[in-house]
Amino acid sequence: MLISIFGIIGNVINIIIFSKQGFDDSINITLIALAICDLGALFASQVLAVVANPWFLTSDLPIVHLEVVHMVVFYPHNYCVRVCGFITAFAAFERCLCVLIPLKVKQLITRKFTIYFLCVIFVVTLLDMLPVYYVAYLDWVFFPDSNSTKLAMVFRENPYNVFGISYLITDMFVPYFTFFIIILSNVVITWKLKARSAWRSSVTNTRSVKCEGISNREKKTVLSLMVVSIIFIVCLLPQSAVLSVVSLEPELSIRGSKFDLTILCLSFAYMLECISSSVNVIVYYRMSSRYRETFLVFVAQQKWLRKFQPRESSKQIDI
Repeated sequence: MLISIFGIIGNVINIIIFSKQGFDDSINITLIALAICDLGALFASQVLAVVANPWFLTSDLPIVHLEVVHMVVFYPHNYCVRVCGFITAFAAFERCLCVLIPLKVKQLITRKFTIYFLCVIFVVTLLDMLPVYYVAYLDWVFFPDSNSTKLAMVFRENPYNVFGISYLITDMFVPYFTFFIIILSNVVITWKLKARSAWRSSVTNTRSVKCEGISNREKKTVLSLMVVSIIFIVCLLPQSAVLSVVSLEPELSIRGSKFDLTILCLSFAYMLECISSSVNVIVYYRMSSRYRETFLVFVAQQKWLRKFQPRESSKQIDI
């Protein structure tokens, strides 16, 4: 819960800072969309931290807790995580093009193209959830053992056929496809930057050679996105592995006999996912001088924060 609170505050700051920097650079639009998806995932994790508490699970509410949480929190959370993966892959691919063809990338990936492509990501990923919500829904079910009626998950006919296909796409193909694009883009970026650095060091008279490359500011942006990509893969890989195993083994699903093992593994995987969605503000502040300058200007403009700033000494030193 503490990690989610920190991440929510950090991503709100990211949205404000990138909005103040303007939308002339398409990467700011991409990073704002990434921060919005991280916000959605962290809000879902915050709700999950409350409803998955043992005090809440042992309450006398007329619901089957884990099944309701599965429908209300689990699927929206996974939607936000998948969108984060697509956006991170798109950002890594865009920075890869900046390194490979720096003079043409602005013509290929324009601001309008970025907005349209991000909207397509949000909509297409949302369509992946329709089969699941069609097959499974919440309804009131009578339980003879406890002689009570509770809100629980109800399935239509042949749900596992739909779940099997849906999980293979959303929990196996989509995560590993985004991992592949992110890793490939970062490998190409690293190789190209090293090759360009070696070429420059081999040139003795640099003034007579016309160098074609990216600016130092863009290099810092590339490095910060590489760090974000590495953190994303390291923190999201355990969750993707757990969901992949669940899609192949029905006993690990919510109605299976080994679902407790899934809950145990996902408890650690969700904590890593919260860390991945929360640390971006630290990476941007440490590695991007432009982000840091905009952040400090924004803090200086807030009147309620001025009382926390140290006062300047009124003494003057004669030199």
